[in-house]
Amino acid sequence: MKTKLILSMLTLTVAFTSCDPEPKEEPIIKASITELDAQASVTMNPPPAPPTITGDYTKFSFSEGSVVDGDDWDVAFRSTSIIVNGGAASDTLQPTRSGNAAVYLIDGIMDDIITVDTSLLLQDGVTSTAIVDDFGQMQMGWCVYDQMTNIISPIAGKILVFRTHDNKYAKIEILNFYDDDIPQPNYGGFYTFNYVYQPNENTLNF
Repeated sequence: MKTKLILSMLTLTVAFTSCDPEPKEEPIIKASITELDAQASVTMNPPPAPPTITGDYTKFSFSEGSVVDGDDWDVAFRSTSIIVNGGAASDTLQPTRSGNAAVYLIDGIMDDIITVDTSLLLQDGVTSTAIVDDFGQMQMGWCVYDQMTNIISPIAGKILVFRTHDNKYAKIEILNFYDDDIPQPNYGGFYTFNYVYQPNENTLNF
């Protein structure tokens, strides 16, 4: 009798276990940021040398959808410089890195970038950031610099794809670098961008 009772309880346990729902995936987040303040002091140098940029970085978290002060940042901005919370610092003013973030630039349309190519991901290094910061002079990064007007403009069709500090993914399209609709050289460092954030860890699709 005891044997039958134990078997019945085991059967019941298996039945309940098999009915447990699978973990629900969190929905993908699509959002926009307007005029994120990443102003900095910029001293122009003769080309091809990049300008000297000094000042604090503004740290941004995709999961929070806002600027953050702690170590849970994914990407940080300072003038035209963009760094990630992963790798090594190339500037003593860069914030402490505690994460595994990485990034790559790809040409395309935001909606058409539907998956992450992990083979392209790069982290910052001691000699250069993953996204080259040439102030747009050589157009090796996300922007172009007009020497006649001193205006910085995003390069059309440049999408930034990120692995976040905690192994999730996001993509950004930078739309503007100024604090209003009419660019003025003295008011640069204000990022407006669209982004898509995949909140499920190690999920590569947007």
